[in-house]
Amino acid sequence: MNQRRSLPGRIGIFIALVFIQNLSTMIMGIEGLIGRPLSELAYALVISLVFLAVMVYFIKYYQGQLQEYNPRSFGENLSFKGKVGWIILTVVGIYAFLILVSPLLPQGTAENQQVVDQMFLNHVLGVTLYGAVLGPIIEELLYRGIFMNFFWNQKGRMYDVLAVLSSGLLFGLLHEPQLSLYLVVYSAIGVFLGMLYLKTKDIRCNMIAHILYNGITFLVMFQTL
Repeated sequence: MNQRRSLPGRIGIFIALVFIQNLSTMIMGIEGLIGRPLSELAYALVISLVFLAVMVYFIKYYQGQLQEYNPRSFGENLSFKGKVGWIILTVVGIYAFLILVSPLLPQGTAENQQVVDQMFLNHVLGVTLYGAVLGPIIEELLYRGIFMNFFWNQKGRMYDVLAVLSSGLLFGLLHEPQLSLYLVVYSAIGVFLGMLYLKTKDIRCNMIAHILYNGITFLVMFQTL
């Protein structure tokens, strides 16, 4: 069970999962690896196959983890009744937060977003598939679904708070691995998503909220880039 596995063991396993995720993102630069450009369709196909494989693996690991030990009853209520409102509230809350803090942010965009913008210009379809759909699903499985039950798998308000805050920080570091205001912004987005997972206990709600948030962002990119 997760609760019996040693802390160093859990840390090692989670680091391995993060490594798999980060290793898979290297496929985004496949043209540099093979030394020649790919067509839009070929690039999208490669991206889809790689990230679908990672997604399936993470889903199986997540489901197996919940079968081993699941004190908060994550994933046991499959009905969407009462959950849609929390999804919408989370997405609205994230954008309201971004509007409030945007005057405090430095000019320009975060380094992570600059990389995405450049890739988007080169391969609209493949980058959109990853950024708007596959990426959010993988990130929610790893940084909410697996992480929050892997390290904070006891009931109690303190464990809930620590799970949400640490998950948010990890999510922030994934997108902005340096001390900056953008790290605070990305971490706050992770906190919003962590609270949604605790409230609904349904990782599908997180996937939908994250897809909606990223999807809106990509719609804006279509209009501005």
